Formats: sequence, structure tokens, C-alpha cells
Amino acid sequence: MVSARGARLRVHRGAIVVESVDGGGRSRSVVPIAEVDRIVIVTSQVSITSSAVRRLARLGIDILFLDARGNPVVTLTPPWVSRTSETRIAQYRAATDPSSRLAVAKSIVYGKMLNQAGFLRSLALERGEAWLRDEAERIEEYARRALGEDSVDRLRVLEAHAARRYWGALAALLPGDVGFQGRNHDSPDPMNTILNYLYALLYAWVHRYLVMYGLDPYVGFIHADRSGRPTLVYDFAELFRVSAVDRLAYKLLAGGWRPVRDPQTGLMDAETRSRLVAEYARWVRERVVRDGATGKSDTLERHMARHARLLAQAVRSGSMYAPFREAVR
Repeated sequence: MVSARGARLRVHRGAIVVESVDGGGRSRSVVPIAEVDRIVIVTSQVSITSSAVRRLARLGIDILFLDARGNPVVTLTPPWVSRTSETRIAQYRAATDPSSRLAVAKSIVYGKMLNQAGFLRSLALERGEAWLRDEAERIEEYARRALGEDSVDRLRVLEAHAARRYWGALAALLPGDVGFQGRNHDSPDPMNTILNYLYALLYAWVHRYLVMYGLDPYVGFIHADRSGRPTLVYDFAELFRVSAVDRLAYKLLAGGWRPVRDPQTGLMDAETRSRLVAEYARWVRERVVRDGATGKSDTLERHMARHARLLAQAVRSGSMYAPFREAVR
């Protein structure tokens, strides 16, 4: 991650070199290229040489530029993808066939709900709150009902019911000064503000893996298709919202940390954004969980990559996709 204003990034002798001016003095950071697979640039006041971009691309390292809200401005990704034409033709057929589209949508919604219930169950164990187990069981019931639904619209209705219970439970657990009343993209409270920013990071992360395995990020199964909207990114991200974002946001706020806003823009200040990017990157790269679908224990980032591959395989073969489900310990 590069967040220092006025920083300059270049590649020299097998390492990424970041030079910046801080408090009147100059600082220089050197990171071996072998330790990097993605560069995130948080501020617009960073320069990078074209030779560095070319060298990084040849090594398979992508560069992500974020705006002040955490949304990707542009992603520079090496043009190497797997089985693109075969996968995308199969994806277009599945997305336009009602039964195939519904089958994928069911799997994703089912997995998302189980992850929501799993988080509440882990909080129930941690806090000794029986009512949290009750809420988890209700969400699990919604998940079971989702498997029997006959339309994507009805899946969305069930998804909304489960979400109200899930966010209501988290609202009851967060400290009162957070002021969280439930998920609302437009609310300025700390929880919603952090969620908005971290979800944008999650979208950028999963976009990379979907493209890597040949899927078209603009053709989804749950979210309504609109020109320019990466609907498959939104669909696939549903499986990792809880594990990669919600748990992290809750941990930060329950631990007493609060985002700081820039009084001029009303947005989170640069230091807060840098902290969130660093926390998120560390969380998805270091937090190891077991996936109930595959039985594998791995980092969240590797689970994202693995499930993008599994989704692409399922679409090509017309088989059932088993969604990512974080196992509750």
C-alpha cells in the first residue's frame, strides 16, 4: 500500500522502492518484489514510472488506484487470464438460462446466509448470549428456504429478511456511541462508513480473481444487469462480505477504534483510509479459516481465488457450485 502524499514509486534491482518527503525529511522504503502481489495506491498524489508499471505487469503484479471513498479508479492488471472464451460463453449461456441462473443464485445466497449465521454463532460463543444463537438459527432457516425458491426475485426477498435480522443483531452488540441502526449505505455512522469503504476494497479484490479465471465481471446471476455495473463482482462478493469485511469492521469498532472525518470533505481522512486499507490487506492475507465447502483451511485471499476457479469450473461444466462457507469453530 502507498499512501504518503508526494510519494514516488519505482522498481530497482528486484525491489519496489517508495520515496517520499515527510516533515521536511526524506524517507525511503524498499520491498523485495517477491513479497508483493498487489500494489494499492490510496492517494492521488503518488507518482509511478512507466518502466515500473511494465516491470510489475511482467511479474504478474497488479496496481489498484482508489478514490477517497475506497472505490477503484482504475486497476492495472496483467493481461493473462485462464480459459477466457470457453468460460465466458458458458457463463453467458448460464446467465440467460432461467434454471441455470437460479441454481447459481441459490448457491450464493445460501452461502451468504450461512456465513451471516456463522458470525452470529461465533459471537454467541464469545459473549455467552443465547439470543444470538436464536437469531443465527432463524437465518439458517432462511438459508434452507432459499434452496427451495423458484425465482431470483423471491431469493432477494429472503435475503432481505435475513439481512434485517443479521444487522439488527450486530446493532445491538456494537457500542452505543457508534450509533449503528442497521445497514444503510447513506448513513454517516462509523459502522456504515467503514463498511462502505471496505466493501469497495472487497469488490476490487474479487474482481481480480474472477477475471483471472476467465469470468466476465459484468454478467451476474443475482443482481440486476445494468450497463457498466460489474454484477458478477457484487454477486461473488456476497460470499465474502461477512468473513472479509463485517468481522473486521466489528472487531475494529468493538475494540474502540473510530474513523476520523476530514472536516472539509466530510469523508474519512487520509490517515483513516490508509489504516483501513492496511487492516483489510493484512486481514485477508493472514486470517486463516476453514471452508465448509471444500474442507480446506487457508487465508481468505486464497479462498477467494479458489472459489473464483471453482465457480468458473461449475459454469463450464454445468455442475452445482458449492459456495464458500466459513466454518464456525
